[in-house]
Amino acid sequence: MADAKARLQEIINAYIDKDSSVTVDTGIVASHLAQMKMFGIRQGVEFFPGQDNFGNQRKDFIDRVVKYNQLDVRLDSIWDYFLCDGTGLFYIRPTTKNYRIYYFREHEYRTFYNVDGDLEEVVVIYSYKVRRGNGFGSINTTNLVGKTTLENTGTKRYIRLSIKAKEITETHSESEMSFDMPEFMAPGKTKTFVNTLNFIPCVEIFNNPKGFSNEGVGEFDAMANHIITHDEMVRTMRKNVQFFGNPTLLSSRPKTDLIEAGGDTTIQRPSIAANSGFTSPSSLSQSMFKADPVSRSIDGQIRVPRIIANLEPNDRVGYIVPDAITGDQNAFARQYREEIRTALGGVDELSISAGVTATEYKSLFGRVSATSKKKANAVYTHGICRCFELIIYQEEQLFRRTLAASAGFEKPVQPSADAPPEEYSAYEEAMKAFEDKLKYLLMACIETGQLPPKVQGLIPDGDLTVLWRWLGPVYEDSTQDILNNSIVVRNLQELGVDSIEALKYLFPSKTDEERAEMLSGFPFRMVNELQGAYSAFAKLVGGMMQTPHPQAPDLPMAADPRLDLTPYLYRTLEALQKEMSYAGRYRPVDPTDEPSTDSSSSEQLRGSVSTSSPSLPSGSGGVSGGYELPPSSTTGGPQLPIRPYSVRPPIPTGDGGQQPMGIGIQQSGGPAELTSSIPVPGSTIASDELQPSQLRAASQLPQYATIGSADLVSQPDLLAQLFPNLLGSILGAGSKLPESERSKPVRSKRVRGRGSSNSK
Repeated sequence: MADAKARLQEIINAYIDKDSSVTVDTGIVASHLAQMKMFGIRQGVEFFPGQDNFGNQRKDFIDRVVKYNQLDVRLDSIWDYFLCDGTGLFYIRPTTKNYRIYYFREHEYRTFYNVDGDLEEVVVIYSYKVRRGNGFGSINTTNLVGKTTLENTGTKRYIRLSIKAKEITETHSESEMSFDMPEFMAPGKTKTFVNTLNFIPCVEIFNNPKGFSNEGVGEFDAMANHIITHDEMVRTMRKNVQFFGNPTLLSSRPKTDLIEAGGDTTIQRPSIAANSGFTSPSSLSQSMFKADPVSRSIDGQIRVPRIIANLEPNDRVGYIVPDAITGDQNAFARQYREEIRTALGGVDELSISAGVTATEYKSLFGRVSATSKKKANAVYTHGICRCFELIIYQEEQLFRRTLAASAGFEKPVQPSADAPPEEYSAYEEAMKAFEDKLKYLLMACIETGQLPPKVQGLIPDGDLTVLWRWLGPVYEDSTQDILNNSIVVRNLQELGVDSIEALKYLFPSKTDEERAEMLSGFPFRMVNELQGAYSAFAKLVGGMMQTPHPQAPDLPMAADPRLDLTPYLYRTLEALQKEMSYAGRYRPVDPTDEPSTDSSSSEQLRGSVSTSSPSLPSGSGGVSGGYELPPSSTTGGPQLPIRPYSVRPPIPTGDGGQQPMGIGIQQSGGPAELTSSIPVPGSTIASDELQPSQLRAASQLPQYATIGSADLVSQPDLLAQLFPNLLGSILGAGSKLPESERSKPVRSKRVRGRGSSNSK
């Protein structure tokens, strides 16, 4: 078992160090690592914040850190170390203008956790090179016949870091240090610094963790014996190919008759002097070699003439071609390799016995994708993304400190450990007052869009979560695949699925906000279908208004509350407005064309009005679109969540305190028919006591539910205001009629009442 582990470590180190001097016959380690990296890195990885409201400041900062550390080209080695070692450590070190992210392997660090599972201390030991002083010792004399160099190759030194939340101990030494060595016996100079971050800037990641313990297992540790057995098997097969690769000549004739002399090169054999042990720098010295007409060539091969003549009837000449690798041996080695790759969570690309067609072959790689996704979550979500979250937290703390310093706020000094409780309570009260003042100052800076000079860091922006995604898939989608996905999206939209949810099938790697931004165009197909649906409902309502009810011929069918189609009209308008309310922000080409965002303006883009407008109900907000317009400053404004609005019923359903028709929109907390009672032509739904075949009685009708204009109901004096002389002219015309005509009743259109057969 120990030999298997040692041999496995040699194979792993040969692959990681790219050392070709170590003989490795099995390709399981290299193939599995290459496959995991291909599905784990794919076309690259992008890191982005989950929340970024101030002009993409967090995204730009993350991009600078990624570029500074060259993470895109270092991911391959990080994956190799992580998969082979089982654990790894990210260490964050602030620099003058950026942050450096280091990665340490398992043998380069030690971590210590408390009972709560939090890091208490991290010890790191690594080496670095320093420049040596110029002198004779710096001359490189390794190659006497070659070119001499005076270049300084540097000397190796070692550093030991003990990182805690409050302090960092740093030891430099010219001799190698180990973790077993006590700290006070460590050679070199030791310095202690105050940890200004106030947290341990380290993140440890685990591969195949054992339950909830802080230990990881290497990718190949459990399969060490199998991998070494396959390595020995392949080595034996390789030797058989080398030994039996050339056919053997079998003949009853003498050797000299079957091997011809001469050729392109001079065939020689060692002389007596050479056999006696004398050597020469020259490989083919004439004094030590002599010509031999019948011998092997320099490359060890035998030259056989094309024609073998003078054969007797009893002579036998022929070739023996042995089978270097039998078919059973080759099949067993292939099956053994495939079993190992399957146990590791991958697929052996060279011998997939379960895949016959291209579809089956591609579906087998779902196992590879699932395995690499778990490794990717360990490396990205719990590793690099966690590092970015700590960095962003530190930048926001830096912003708070510099903002307080620019405003002249003095932070209270923390008391010592042996201070009395009264001093601690006073410190807590002072810190609370300090935080309150700083919070008010920060909110004022955000509202005005201006910052004091010399303020550094990132503006605090709530949630610190950093997400990641692949830049592209392993298998590029063909045009047919994209077309099929678009058909799925269209079918889902026809079923009523939200457009943002449906687009997940076409753009699975994008966020909901990015999909909403993509919907900035005009959805002509959806608008056309919704308009057609609304027209169909309206025509149906019109037909029902003209058709008498079978059970009450004096009322139309639309008066039946159980045949109410008004909610469907509202639902159609709500869906139409929702489809038109995506793509959150308005960014004009010419900044002068941007509409005013002043709160006193009553008409803004997307129908937003002032919150103090009397025409709005108390529960509705001041924004009628999906997003509020951000200010025109460079930092931008906070993005509001995508929240469509539902249409308010146009007819008031309560007393005189309700608003008139056309009052606008209300924010949707649920379907429109659930927020308020929906009126229907000629009736309102007041209770659920109606039977399936019962119509509403005339006494239950509202006062305004008569034939006429709703404005006349809400404003009885509207005719007098619009036509002040109308009534007088009518009365004057009536007084001029002859007395015989005056006595006759005025013939007018009789309108049948809805609740009675009398005419009004």
